[in-house]
Amino acid sequence: MTDTLGAADGPGQQPPNSSATRPPSPPTARVVEIVEILGTADGPLSLADIVRRTGHSRATAHAILGELTARGWATRLPDGNYSTGGRLVGLAVAISRADHLTRRAGPLLDALAEQLGLHCFLARRVGDEITIVVGSAPPGRTLGSAAWLTSDARMPLRPPVCREFLAWAPPAERASWIATAPASLRTRLTLVLDAVRERGASIERMTDDHVALMATLDSLKVPAGVRVRVDELLEQISTIDYLPDELGDDTIAAVTIGAPVFDAGGGVHASVVVCPGGRVDRTELDHLVDAARGCAAELSEGGCGDLTVTP
Repeated sequence: MTDTLGAADGPGQQPPNSSATRPPSPPTARVVEIVEILGTADGPLSLADIVRRTGHSRATAHAILGELTARGWATRLPDGNYSTGGRLVGLAVAISRADHLTRRAGPLLDALAEQLGLHCFLARRVGDEITIVVGSAPPGRTLGSAAWLTSDARMPLRPPVCREFLAWAPPAERASWIATAPASLRTRLTLVLDAVRERGASIERMTDDHVALMATLDSLKVPAGVRVRVDELLEQISTIDYLPDELGDDTIAAVTIGAPVFDAGGGVHASVVVCPGGRVDRTELDHLVDAARGCAAELSEGGCGDLTVTP
């Protein structure tokens, strides 16, 4: 979402670390791909599953899995299926503990959940995917139906959700994201991203079931025609966020409120989300938006970024 560190030497030249100048390493790419598949799978995978997902030959996948197993990055189960190995899990835990943002977010989210009496979580962008990395419940309450907040839930970065991640993005990235939405939604999405940037937070009007349905559909491989029709049906039962003139003094439906967490380069790499999960009045809504923004500002690096629309 931000330019690569290190400017190019001249017009048309790429930074030293760009993919345009870095020599490709197909063997490395194949290993990384299989590690990522094992690490994100819902359960153990067979060799056939991995071959099907990667497109690699059976011999190549078997050789990589053999090496990963020997080094403890994969485990071969008695039934012949594969899962992540203990050494890889341990490495992931160590990385998580060393992660500055996640480490700082825990206590701040606990305090925010106690202050507001609401569930809160931190969502983090990794490539084109959003992952919930920290979830907090108010004291005396369990996550209950919101238990997914601590389960490393993932969602593709696609319209119409995750708007706070795109509202501050460069124009070309915003346009590319909007272009993946059904044509009938694109004008509103353009206006909504500006409204989110001006307000400093997104307000989700859709129900949790609607969001879960979208995530499920995104995980399925369906024909393009079916995908288009599903998008049209979802559009018919939802309204995306709020424009300024839609926020009156009446009670307002607010499932979640998401405020951006900025990295050192001014890009949005995470979001603090509070979960009203129902209707609130305008005063309470403003209070929740301010609280989410305040927590996000504490987690942001080098200031809070530009929270206003550039004329």
